[in-house]
Amino acid sequence: MAFQPAPQCVKAELNGLQNGVPIVNIFNVDVNGVPTLTDLGNVATEVGTFWGNLKTVLHSSYILQDITVTDISVANGQQVIDTTHSGETGLVTTAPMAANAAMVVSLRTPFIGRSFRGRIYFGGLPEASLADAQTFTSGAASAMAGAMAAFITALTAAGYALSVVSRFALGVARVTALLTDVVALITDTKVDSQRRRTAN
Repeated sequence: MAFQPAPQCVKAELNGLQNGVPIVNIFNVDVNGVPTLTDLGNVATEVGTFWGNLKTVLHSSYILQDITVTDISVANGQQVIDTTHSGETGLVTTAPMAANAAMVVSLRTPFIGRSFRGRIYFGGLPEASLADAQTFTSGAASAMAGAMAAFITALTAAGYALSVVSRFALGVARVTALLTDVVALITDTKVDSQRRRTAN
């Protein structure tokens, strides 16, 4: 597919490994203008602060590699790779959950429909966050929700916004990706799955 610009948008990647298997979480951020290197650096800093909260609920087998922020408003956009926190791990040292298990944070915008909603699958979690085989404890879900809420608040204070990027409409690729700012989060207690995070 040809490059599809997402105006005003930078893509922030939280790149981690668990026993050699990648765990990547992506955040699309509206910088409210043409992205600059300063914006990329600022977003990387905010993701780093978010990581400081996130690692308190992750298992110690999760190892952060880097935070990569890329301007996706243009082809071959500028990129910042922040290694400030490289090598840091999750802080929970009890037994880990299965690699595919994930806690999902759903992103909501002011509009309905698939183009205006997003999901983030957080892996690298400990068994201690489980209430039973199918559900997380309310405390674990609340901790994740709190970390995400603080992240959104910090982005807003910096003049940015966590966003949902829509690249398709009715199965057809958009010429230009549609960016919509997130206004609410939903973090439920159901255990979800990301099979690509297994060793197979």
